[in-house]
Amino acid sequence: MNHPSLKNFDEMYDAALAADYIDGAAISIEWNLVEPNPHVYDWSYLDKWVEKAILLNKKLSLGIIAGHFAPEWLYDPQIGVPRNNFNYNRNPRGVFCSVLAQPSPWHPAYLREYGAMITALSGHLRDMQVAGRPRGAVYDAVRIVKLSGINVTTEELRVAANKPDDGPCKQSDATAIWADAGFTPNRILSAWMKIATETAQAFPDKTLAVDIIHRGAFPSIDDNGQIYTPSHDAPDDLTVMILNAAVPMFRDRLMVKWNALWQAKAPQEVLDAGHKGAQIGWQMNGFMGVREGSGCIYKPFVARTCETIDDFRAILDNGIAKGGNYIEIQAPNVNPTYAPAFESTHRRMKEALTPGR
Repeated sequence: MNHPSLKNFDEMYDAALAADYIDGAAISIEWNLVEPNPHVYDWSYLDKWVEKAILLNKKLSLGIIAGHFAPEWLYDPQIGVPRNNFNYNRNPRGVFCSVLAQPSPWHPAYLREYGAMITALSGHLRDMQVAGRPRGAVYDAVRIVKLSGINVTTEELRVAANKPDDGPCKQSDATAIWADAGFTPNRILSAWMKIATETAQAFPDKTLAVDIIHRGAFPSIDDNGQIYTPSHDAPDDLTVMILNAAVPMFRDRLMVKWNALWQAKAPQEVLDAGHKGAQIGWQMNGFMGVREGSGCIYKPFVARTCETIDDFRAILDNGIAKGGNYIEIQAPNVNPTYAPAFESTHRRMKEALTPGR
């Protein structure tokens, strides 16, 4: 919500939200914006977009991004959450370097404070009133709450896991840093399940979404603290472990979602979760950035701007064919050129949904 690139695109997002074939807004906002001081909340960044959606009678999908956007006060000595810093190369040529800070998400104080914030969010949405709408309309409009307490800079389930290099950024060995910090798969699993359980309690009637990446989400460290080499081209062991624990607990209340939908394959771990009873969701890829939105893959394997309405139909058809009953699309693509593809997909998805979904 506070990304500098978005500040010049309010009109584009307003227009996208108003489209007939758009059911709602998927809003993610940084934790450090909404809780600048312990238990002192500023919901104004969120409320601006929530109000727009409610006035248009749209639904809401919400997530609070932690990771690099965890509040600085978590690291104060009196709270004591460990801070882990990573040099990160955000460009293959090493011209855009970042220092990413991540808390140890298994630390009791971290889990306590994240849980308190989620509870406060639920209370705020229940109390928030929009002119001309009945009390409770905002909370009722929420359909999905994203489980985004263990992440980096997006809502996706992951921690920094980059390999070291000798380029201009001197990228960190994230695996070694996490090993020194005490990272183990069982600690992450326990932390994630606590976050999911407390979110489920704060939002007892909402779908819970976990957004995953296919590979490279976690360092390869076992429960003895030993570093190992993962299987080539295999899903992250820890991601699969989390899904295997979460699906039986939450079943169809859980949505497993991948945020790079294109016109070909999709991660098997998402499909497996669907076969076991979870909902399947997708986000159309953001390959082309804030200005252009989703891209297409043309041979050789290079992302380029989608050129025709058939390109978008292929992506959307793939999402439906692979079981998706929820698709997030990029605002720049909501325009008259591609509208027929989105309209037909919207109609097909509504016809396929079970009553009440």
